[in-house]
Amino acid sequence: MRLKDLTVICIHNLFRHKSRTILTVLGVIVGCCSVVIMISFGTAMKISQESMLAEMGDLTVIDVYLNRDDIKLTDSVVESIDAMDKVKCVSPKVNLEIQNSITTGQGDRYISNYNNISGLKKEAVDNFGYKILSGENFKGEPMEALVGKYFIYTLIDTQRPEGNNIINYWEYMDENGFVDYENMPKPYVDPLNSVFKLTLGNSETEKTLTKEFKITGILDEDYSKGYETIEGLIFKADDIKKLKKEFYRLNNNPQADNSYSQISVKVNKIEDVAEVENRIKEMGFYTSSLESIREPMEKEVRQKQLMFAGLGTVSLFVAALGIMNTMIMSISERKKEIGVMKALGCFLKNIRTMFLMEAGFMGLIGGIAGSLISLAISGVINIVSTENEITDFQILKQVLLTNTDRVSVIPVWLAISAVVFSVLVGVVSGLYPANKAIKISALEAIKSD
Repeated sequence: MRLKDLTVICIHNLFRHKSRTILTVLGVIVGCCSVVIMISFGTAMKISQESMLAEMGDLTVIDVYLNRDDIKLTDSVVESIDAMDKVKCVSPKVNLEIQNSITTGQGDRYISNYNNISGLKKEAVDNFGYKILSGENFKGEPMEALVGKYFIYTLIDTQRPEGNNIINYWEYMDENGFVDYENMPKPYVDPLNSVFKLTLGNSETEKTLTKEFKITGILDEDYSKGYETIEGLIFKADDIKKLKKEFYRLNNNPQADNSYSQISVKVNKIEDVAEVENRIKEMGFYTSSLESIREPMEKEVRQKQLMFAGLGTVSLFVAALGIMNTMIMSISERKKEIGVMKALGCFLKNIRTMFLMEAGFMGLIGGIAGSLISLAISGVINIVSTENEITDFQILKQVLLTNTDRVSVIPVWLAISAVVFSVLVGVVSGLYPANKAIKISALEAIKSD
């Protein structure tokens, strides 16, 4: 018997007892909705957790610090870590712990004192996720800097009276802590087209060192990456090392060396953090990452996902019993039909396939309908639970699709998996009735009423 013929017979048999079919499919719909909605709660929790951790910092970054006095973070250590498997990028972070001032303009008219300055490798800017709002990364020339988003507003105009000699960007901050950057007054100088001077040291107590530098880019603010992205500056690590060495030599101070206070390590994937971190600890260094926070939180979310899925599966199991019961009743009513099919030479596998198809079709219809209804229920839950006032389509779209505070999230894979799983439940539920059908004697079946 051809597949097309089996399909036609299958659909005809399902419509023969519409009420029974509808009630059975409703059981599948309820079971499918239960599973999808329950898993959607766990998925929403996972997305919310990932969003919260992302705000705390990069999940794939490990910070390495000194743990003992007998070892140091040197270039050889950087090379050793960089050679490890699953490590994407390694960069020392050099802090300039020397009193400094930055000037620019004719006659050094504009000045900024006590600036937060550090040094990184050029490739770390891209690999560690620093976002450049305007300009570009280091070009490879000596004495280049990337500056924080609001550094240029720390400049004081020395020719204006006190109280009116600085642009206070805090005045343009809204109640949520966001600065209206686009509508702020223009700074005193154009940071990307000006020459700046960096002066190290206190002229009253020590010899000072002055170097010219240019700004190549302005960074977006990111508290997880340090205050340098807000009001500070980032130079190339080698430039900071040279500055410190030259300054200390100028002042006959022997404390300058080639070691670092911190090294940042970027791994390929979140799953690689624990392994790389343990290998660095074996070298004798102290490490810090979000892995110690992420792992227990992920474990807790996974447990809740399993609990939610288990609760939903109970309903789908009841639906499976309903499909099995419907198929058994159908076989009892269609004994003569089965007997005639056998008498006409129909293969046993065709009879089995026919009943499995009927069970599978009920699972398919219930799965599709259940997934669509689950999407509607999920949307209603998110709308009801949101604190935002929905005034236009864009806000509604955000609440339903992009808001990380959603209570229920149904990704595409979950909806498709629900349909596939419902079909499998239907087919598995039909195995026993189908096997029972092929065991019916043809002669007894034809004689039955």
